This record gives sequence, C-alpha cells and structure tokens, in this order.
Amino acid sequence: MDFVTKLTRAIEKNNSLLCVGMDPSESLLPAGPDLYSRLLTWGTDLVARTADLVCCYKPNMAFFEQFGPKGVRALADLLATLPADIPILLDAKRGDIGSTAEAYARGAYEHFHADAVTLSPYLGGDAIKPFVQDPEKAVFILCQTSNPSAVEIQNHGNPPLYIHVAQVSRAWGAKGQVGLVIGATQPEALAKVRAISPDAWLLAPGVGAQGGNLQQALELGLRPDGLGMIIPVSRAVLQAPDPRAAAMALRDEINQVRARVVAAASQPKGKPESAARLGSPTTGNTHEALIDGLFDTGCMRFGNFTLASGKQSPVYLDLRRLVSFPAVLDMAVEAYIDELTGLTYDFIAGVPYAALPMASVAAHKLKQPMVYPRKEAKDHGTARLVEGVFEAGQSAVLIEDVITSGGSLLTSVQALASVGLVVRDAVVLVDREQGGLAAMAQAGLQVRAVLKFTDILAHLRQTGRIDEATYALVAEYLRNQA
Repeated sequence: MDFVTKLTRAIEKNNSLLCVGMDPSESLLPAGPDLYSRLLTWGTDLVARTADLVCCYKPNMAFFEQFGPKGVRALADLLATLPADIPILLDAKRGDIGSTAEAYARGAYEHFHADAVTLSPYLGGDAIKPFVQDPEKAVFILCQTSNPSAVEIQNHGNPPLYIHVAQVSRAWGAKGQVGLVIGATQPEALAKVRAISPDAWLLAPGVGAQGGNLQQALELGLRPDGLGMIIPVSRAVLQAPDPRAAAMALRDEINQVRARVVAAASQPKGKPESAARLGSPTTGNTHEALIDGLFDTGCMRFGNFTLASGKQSPVYLDLRRLVSFPAVLDMAVEAYIDELTGLTYDFIAGVPYAALPMASVAAHKLKQPMVYPRKEAKDHGTARLVEGVFEAGQSAVLIEDVITSGGSLLTSVQALASVGLVVRDAVVLVDREQGGLAAMAQAGLQVRAVLKFTDILAHLRQTGRIDEATYALVAEYLRNQA
C-alpha cells in the first residue's frame, strides 16, 4: 500500500490530521531496569494512549540516537510494534548522494520500517531519488522550516529559495510521493507554497511550543477537501499530564477548522469572503494571516491609549514590534509590495521610525534604492535632513506604518521636498479611518492602504480574538472619529 493511501485511510479511520511526534527525553521515561526497556515502555505506552487519535507517528531519529546504541535499537523495535495501519514518518532530515543516500534509504525503510522520511533538498534531486525508488514510499522535503533563523537561507534570492524548492521538487517523484515541510510559524510561505503545489501533502510543524497559529495554518494550507496537511505535535502531547487528553483536544480543534474550510470550499464560486472583506480578490487569505500575525505578536492592543496626535483611543497599533517577528514582518512587506505595483518612483522612502525596517526590506526585495528623512537634522557631520544619495527632481514613494490624521506623512513630504525630492504617493499598512486619507488627498498626496481598521476589527471578532464588547467599543469609536 502506498503512503498516501495508508495515510488517507488512517485519517478517515481516526478522523484526524494529528501526527504525534516521538521525541523522548530522559525526564519523560518511566522507571525500568535499563535505558532500552525504559524507551520501549515509554513508546509503547504513548502508542497505546493515542493510536486511535492520530493519522501517523513521527519518530525523531536524533532523540533516540542521543541515547547511543540502546536508543537506536529501542527505536527499531518500537517501530516494529506499531499498528500496521498507521504510517510511520521518520524525521531523519537526511541529505546526501550516491551510495550514501542509498544506505540512508535502506536503513530508513528496511530497519526502521518507515513509510516516509524527511529530507534536505540542499544536494538536489540526486539526494532524493533513492528514497522514492519504491513507489510505496514518500518523502517530505524541507522547504520553509519553523525555526526563526530559517529565513537567513530559505528566503534568500529572487524568488526565495523555499519557493524554488517547492517548484523543482514536484519533479522528484511520482504523484503523491513528494510532500513539503512548511512551518506553521511561516503563514506567508504556507499560502504561497499551497498555491504552487495545490495537491501536495504538507507537514506543518511549529504548532504549540513554537508558537504557530493552528487555525491560521490550517486555513492557509488545507486543500478544499479538508486534507493535504499533517499537523505534527510533540511537546504539547508528550509533556502533558495526560497525553491522551492533550492529543484528543488537538485532534478536535483541528477538525473544527477542517469543517469550516470544507464548508467554505463548497460555497458557490465567486469573490471569496475574505477578499470581499479586505477589498482584494487575490490577497485576502494573506491579509487575514497578516491581521492574525499583528494581533498575535502584540502589535495590536486594546485598552486606553493616547496617540501621537493627542487623541484618545481604545486601540493602539505598535508596528515597531515587527522587527522581532521576521515572519510577520515579511508578510507586511509583501503587502506593501503589492500596493507599490503600478506606481512610478525613483526611491522608496521610509517614514521614521516604525516604517523604516519595512521600507528597507521592501527596497531590498524590489532592488530599489532608498532614502529616508530624519526626524531632526544632525548637528554634526553633514547635518543632512534626508539620508541617501539622490538628485533634485527625482521622485520618492513614502512607506508609513499607520495613518491617523496624516501629520507624520506631511512632515516627511516637506522634509523630502526641502532637498528637491518629489513625493506624489504613499503606502500605509493600516488606515485607522480617521480622515487621514482624505486630508492627504487634499494636500496632493495619494495614499494607498493595505488594511482598513474596520476590516481588521471584523476579522478579529469573527475569529474570536476579541469579544463582542471590545468590538462594539472600538467600532463605535471609529464611527465617531470618521
């Protein structure tokens, strides 16, 4: 039986997309006469508690190898006892060529009884070929992983390396043999890779201890049939006081979102609900992921705040925090880039200070030069008010984080104009809908906004991130400020 068939049958039988990771640490092991026995007892007990709740198991080679020969022997013996109808996805992250890759494949399939293996794509298709010679086996290629520093390598290039991996890996095996590892902490990548590979199976680690948003990941990664994703969870189950209860709660939570995705897919075709709400038929899902990211990273807070304009507000947007969350920062930058399309300019100009990181990343991605106005001229050195290399008469488009009244935009326009730069357009991430766009239009500056705050508010209420009382308070505030 091939991997996808076996996996699909396990999903149907247990009504589950949950994959329980097998990552033993000594603190988790029960008492026993020796390490081998303790590992075997721990593993068989875990399977006994969860076998009717999972679609597959994902043993991590490293967590058994750390115990030496006894650990490796325990893994092989444990996997030989697993229920025959539940697939084994061996998390080995192998990556080599020639006879070495062949040896890795024999070990994974013949001695550890794996149905699928995680692999590194760095050495190209030659490193994958031995693992897909058997049509019943499958591989999951590391594409965009869930660790924070992944972007250092995987986002490099144009298109980013992870996009290239998703594209070329489609030719590395027969249909259903090649899946992709996309971290649940990388929602933008998840959405883009799903668009590239609409039928592929995606392994989405990062839910739970790593902070990935389960609902967001499922909404972006599930196929319309409610399949196509495996959600691996280790610590949240293994370290729970009752692993069975934790696994059951996760499975049920996954299924609630699955039901909504399938229901939405069955609706008549047309403008997606998300696109209608956010005003873009092509980027609605990405914008919803961006809203979730802004909320989950604390960039959006509710309470009682004084704005830079001096006005009181029940909500505060602090996008300076984005520099500490590269995945969400990247989503924001991509949204800016979408709005920059069609505009004519010589430079990208960031409004200090919150927008400067986003302007810088956008300029880098677009390979466009950048300038930026200082909030105050230096009293030393060149005493420049605008940093960068430019000539009078050239044009710039402003990048701003949030617009309320538009005062900071006007200040930046005046600073740029003082050195001869022409500014006709600006792009902001969030329009607070308090008259800023209209005021800027009267001043001769056309402003495009990625998100309107009423749309943000509606999404947060719809997804349960804010309650009805908060929604009503802020909606009333926005109406009174319009």
